[in-house]
Amino acid sequence: MMINMKILHYTLGLPPYRTGGLTKYSIDIMSEQSKEGNDVFLLFPGIIEVLNKKTSIKPYKRYGNIRVFEIVNPLPVPLLNGVRKPEIFMKSCDKKIFIEFLIDLKIEVVHIHTFMGLYKEFILACKELGIKVLYTTHDYFGLCTKVNFFDYEGNSCEERNIEKCLKCNMCGSSEGKMLILQSKPYRELKNIGFIDLIKKMKVKSKSNDKEVDDVVSDINEECYIELIKYYEEMYVNIDFFLFNSSVTKNIFMKYLNIKGEIVPITHSNIKDNKVLKNYEDKTLKITYLGPTKKYKGFNFIIDVMKRIETSDIQLNVYGDTTVDKTVVPNNTHLHGRYRYEQLKEIFINTDVLVVPSIWNETFGFITLEALSYGVPVISSDMVGSKDMLDYERYGLVLKPEIQLFADKLIELQKDKSKLKDFNTNIVSSLNVLNIKEHVKDLYYYYEDGR
Repeated sequence: MMINMKILHYTLGLPPYRTGGLTKYSIDIMSEQSKEGNDVFLLFPGIIEVLNKKTSIKPYKRYGNIRVFEIVNPLPVPLLNGVRKPEIFMKSCDKKIFIEFLIDLKIEVVHIHTFMGLYKEFILACKELGIKVLYTTHDYFGLCTKVNFFDYEGNSCEERNIEKCLKCNMCGSSEGKMLILQSKPYRELKNIGFIDLIKKMKVKSKSNDKEVDDVVSDINEECYIELIKYYEEMYVNIDFFLFNSSVTKNIFMKYLNIKGEIVPITHSNIKDNKVLKNYEDKTLKITYLGPTKKYKGFNFIIDVMKRIETSDIQLNVYGDTTVDKTVVPNNTHLHGRYRYEQLKEIFINTDVLVVPSIWNETFGFITLEALSYGVPVISSDMVGSKDMLDYERYGLVLKPEIQLFADKLIELQKDKSKLKDFNTNIVSSLNVLNIKEHVKDLYYYYEDGR
C-alpha cells in the first residue's frame, strides 16, 4: 500500500465556504490519506483581486494535517450558473507558476475533482513534469458549462446542442458578481455564517428556473465553441479517469476519447448500520431527501403523489424550506432541512427511499446512505448510484415516468414482501463501502501504470 506519497488534490475549497458532495468527498479522502502517512496538499481557486491581476499560489492554512494553498486570481468559478462570457474562462497565465509549485512540494500524483477555476497551464505543467494526473467525475463542467446537462426548458440534454447551450448560458453570473463571490470579504463572511443567515432571511418567491424561451443569446457562438475545445484539451491531457458511476462513464465517453474505470465513491460518515426492518404497517412510508429542485426530481415525485389517491401511501420530504406548501398533495409532508445526525431516525421511519432525478446524476450519496441503514431504494434510471442496487437486488430502477412510479408504489403498498426481500438482501449481502476501503482502491490507481 502506498505510504509517504506526496499527493496534491485540486478541488473547490474548504467548508463552509464550499459545500456539497464534491467538497465532502475530497476532504474525506484527503484526511484519510493523511492519516495513513501520506503528505497531502490541497490547491483551490482562491480570491480574485481587483487591483492586482497577477496569478500566484499562496499558502492558505492547514486543515488538520493537510497543507492548503490557494490560486490567487484563478479563472472564474461559475458553479451551476453557467458561462455568459466564455473569453474570461480561457485566459492564460505563466505555466512556470505551477511548475515551480509542483517541484517545490515534490508532488508525485495529482487528483483533480473539478476544472472550475483551473488554468489549462496547470495540466500542461503536470504533463511537462511527468506527474500522473487523475480526475474524478463529480460533475460535467467542461462538457456542459451549466454542469448538469439540464436545459433552460427543464429537460435533460441527451445531445449537446450549441444553440441550446447559448440560451442556457446567457443567464450566467456577470463578471462583477463572480468577482464578489470570489472576493476575500465574501469568503470571510461565508465562513462565519453571515451569508447563510442573509439567505435564510430573504424570502424567495421566484423559481430558480429562468424563462429564456423567447430570448436570443448575445454570446458569441464561435467563442463558445472555442471554450468547449479549451476544456477538451484539458480533458485529453488527464492520464486516467475515475468514473463514479456508469452514468458518468457513458456521458464522458460520448464526448471524449479517454481512458478510465468505474470507481464507486463514499464518504467518512458512511458506516454499516444495516438492520432488518418491520414491514407489517399498512401505510407505505416513502422518503425523499435532498434539494427541492426540478432536476432532482422533486416536481416529478410530487406529480407521482398526486396520481396516488390512497392515504395509505405517504411521502416525507426533507429538503429546502422554500417550497410552497399549497402545491403539494395531502399525502406529502414537508419537514424542511435535516442534519446528518437525523438520518438514523429518518431511516427508521422509512420503508423505501425515492431518488427520482430527471437529469443524468453523476452519483448520489443519499442512495448509499439509505442502503447503509438497510433501506431499499427506488431510483430513476438516470441516477449514477443506481449501480449500487445490484440489478434490482436492493431496490428498483425505473424510467422517470409518473404513472410507472405511481403504479409501483401502489403495488408495494398492497404487498410489502418485495420490500422485505430487498431489505433482507441488503442486510445479508451488501458490503457497505467505507472511506478506508475506498482510499485503498485509489492507491491502486495512483500507483498502477494505467
